[in-house]
Amino acid sequence: MAIVQNPVTGRTRKKFGSAVFSKQFGKNTMRTKPVEVHNPKTVPQKQQRTKFSLMVALARLIMGFIRVSFKQSANGMSQFNVFVRSNISTAITGVYPNYTVNFQSLIIAKGTLTGADGATAVAAAGKKVTISWLDNSGNGDAQATDKALMLIINNTKKAIVQDMVNKTRVDLTSQFIVPASWVGDQVHVYLSFKAATGDKVADSTFLATVTILA
Repeated sequence: MAIVQNPVTGRTRKKFGSAVFSKQFGKNTMRTKPVEVHNPKTVPQKQQRTKFSLMVALARLIMGFIRVSFKQSANGMSQFNVFVRSNISTAITGVYPNYTVNFQSLIIAKGTLTGADGATAVAAAGKKVTISWLDNSGNGDAQATDKALMLIINNTKKAIVQDMVNKTRVDLTSQFIVPASWVGDQVHVYLSFKAATGDKVADSTFLATVTILA
């Protein structure tokens, strides 16, 4: 049984064998019904589900960020799905069932805008994390008005600190003071840029894993 949305006659129901018609993201699509899986608990299937669950949990943690940072590359998909697809094969390490995220390989932004140059992240006393970069505006399509997209992930606390509005490419640096409860935790720091018009985003750059100091 398939449901076809007809703009003239409205919703209708009719059998089309194994074909299923639907409308998703404004496009009419057709797919075949999924094949019944007789044994859904094979090792490869469990491995894939475990990896998927791990990446979905991370995506939910940084959802507000990836809605912006994956907007350019979505291309008819949700930003959530593009993030998971971009990372599930390359940003997970370990042996089943003990998988972990490889934060150094994690992609938290994807697009065609010219990225960061000479970027670093350092921790200092006072719960401070400082992100710095060079002004490469004028190179490629980099502009002085590009907004810096900065993300700090504390996987231990399942928490983040982010800034997507306060700094531009020519500001060269940004300092964060993270929560006191983070002292002693390792955090993972990333940088990207977004065009002022919002239509382009740069591929993210992993800067460092640093330990928060009291």
